[in-house]
Amino acid sequence: MIPIVSSRKRFYKAGEISKRDKVKLVNLADPRRSINKAASMQDFIDGIRDKHVVILVHGYNNTFEKICDAYLRVTSQLVTNEVPHDTAVGYIWPGGTKKLNYWPAKRRARQLSKRMGKLLAGISASASQVDIIAHSLGCFLTLGAMKTKGSLPIRNIYLMAAAVSNYKLTTGMPFANAVKFADTTFIFKSKDDDILKYSFPFGEGGDDALGSTGPVPADKVVGNALTVDCSNNPDPIKHRSYSRRTEIFRFISTNQAPGNTPGEIEL
Repeated sequence: MIPIVSSRKRFYKAGEISKRDKVKLVNLADPRRSINKAASMQDFIDGIRDKHVVILVHGYNNTFEKICDAYLRVTSQLVTNEVPHDTAVGYIWPGGTKKLNYWPAKRRARQLSKRMGKLLAGISASASQVDIIAHSLGCFLTLGAMKTKGSLPIRNIYLMAAAVSNYKLTTGMPFANAVKFADTTFIFKSKDDDILKYSFPFGEGGDDALGSTGPVPADKVVGNALTVDCSNNPDPIKHRSYSRRTEIFRFISTNQAPGNTPGEIEL
């Protein structure tokens, strides 16, 4: 079981924001039948005290069951590949479940940024270390949350298939300060990501995605950002395949120390 923090109305509802976050313990292998009664936020914060926490943030267009399935894969990868951590915490937000729901989902992500920022602040104040693994539009939400709170003591942020315009991490842009206050921001990109290559520019007025090209221009990114190019893998890494790829989590396992040299490397 892992704690799941939900900003969804009635915990599950994919298209509506709740009035306040709720926390439940969930068996990811059997989420609906194993779910516990809601715990208080204070009990949750106390439960992670002095622990190394990895926060998981899903992307757009996912049911509760699909999110739990993805989080089960990720938590299994963390254990199998010996990624340092004490506990994983899942975060779920109303990212919708319909293909043409991208713009309302992005609007809800923007609306939740301050609330998630407060959640990150509470977790950071209790835990010994905090890493974040975010996917797709969850990267947009995560960066928005980091931006609202400023100097949160986040150690590493791993942005996978980031559905964020590729120029928004650079000086003067909306998310510049979001990466400034993390020890290292790892930006995974893949030219084989068909969704970011074709659908993202359609939804964003022609912008290219951070998870497709990496940050542009790279030398103008504020903070310590390392781009990890996954494009030359013999088995192409596509938008939905990150949680299934052992090589991704092997990389994470061996790139834990803060202060990595910014720039770009190949996976």
